[in-house]
Amino acid sequence: MVNPLTAHRILERAIAGSRWLVERQNQDGSWKGLRDPKKVDAFYKSCWALMETGQAAAAHRSLTYVRQTLFTAEGDFSPREHPWHKTAHYPYVNSYLIVGSMLAGRYELAMPAVSFLLTQQSADHGGFYSRFTTQGEKEIADATSSSIAGIACLAAGKIEAARRVADYLSYIVKLQPEPKDRFFTAVSADGRLYTEPGDGDDAFLRIIDTKTADQCWFAVGLPFAFLVRLADATNEMRHRDLARWYFDFQARCIDPWDGYSSGKAGWGCAMLYRSTGEARYRDIALRVAEFIMSKQNQDGGWYCRGRDLTNADFDLTAEYTLWLSLISTNILARDADGLPSPGDKIKIPKQKPVQPLGETVKRTIRAHCRILRNEGAKKYLQYSYNYRKGQISGWIKRSPN
Repeated sequence: MVNPLTAHRILERAIAGSRWLVERQNQDGSWKGLRDPKKVDAFYKSCWALMETGQAAAAHRSLTYVRQTLFTAEGDFSPREHPWHKTAHYPYVNSYLIVGSMLAGRYELAMPAVSFLLTQQSADHGGFYSRFTTQGEKEIADATSSSIAGIACLAAGKIEAARRVADYLSYIVKLQPEPKDRFFTAVSADGRLYTEPGDGDDAFLRIIDTKTADQCWFAVGLPFAFLVRLADATNEMRHRDLARWYFDFQARCIDPWDGYSSGKAGWGCAMLYRSTGEARYRDIALRVAEFIMSKQNQDGGWYCRGRDLTNADFDLTAEYTLWLSLISTNILARDADGLPSPGDKIKIPKQKPVQPLGETVKRTIRAHCRILRNEGAKKYLQYSYNYRKGQISGWIKRSPN
């Protein structure tokens, strides 16, 4: 009989993923085995994942490498390899690095990065543009870019900017022509719903259909997770109600919790379980974690065996490490009786105060004189005998002056 999945086991797998990353980190923060280590794709998720799993020093090394190699004077991060990071979800890279930098206290990187990120928010609807824009320009904006940017805004304390993201996520829901069956994930530069995407990746990223399996679940799962966080930050019920709309839409889809892109919704469910105690959210989070764990290699990483490591391998390992950690810790925060016990406890000996040698000698002579005066020579000899055997040294040291 297979033991039921527990949050403790999920946390152990997250730590295994974190260990895989640390074992492949060079001293300068770059990754071993990469032919071209100067692409942000391999680094942008690692700091957040490492901080969540207790690897702060490795997280700092990663951020130092990013700052020295991949950080621009404007507060942006480049170069980028994957086309999605250029034309589909431009703020995605920036936002993960902001959250990780804020967690690590690396404000010299986080604050300029936040300032740059805010230049990519639409003044019209509050969403974040999917492609890089200069001042005065307008571009397509989508739910994924906006939601991850909203999470970064929360991490940086930019609550009003985060609220404007929620306004965008509400606005795009109202534009949906068939909200029970399909979700179009973006609005065009003129603020209209983007309903005619091209083929391939564009269609995959911009349309979610409840009657199709294996889709881009993070396009609704990430808004759900962001809105749960925003509701906690503001205590405004409207954000939690909107979060449930995104959750309910994903729940209507075919096998929505069993895909490679289900991790964000699993995190959102774990957070909702922590705050509400509703078992259905815990069960979904555990199911998502189980799927992620089923794809993990024995050494802790997520990668294709039999070939050289790529930027995508470090990206995926950092992401799945992060989701497993966040899912497990949110569940364990509610189920306190399931907290893991440390295997090895570090015992720190109690430090004894050190007295000057002269003061110790004086105290000892006074103690001997007191015994002779009060007890007599016979008793004193008995005390001396026991003292030499080490049986009353504590008594002498404790004697008052």
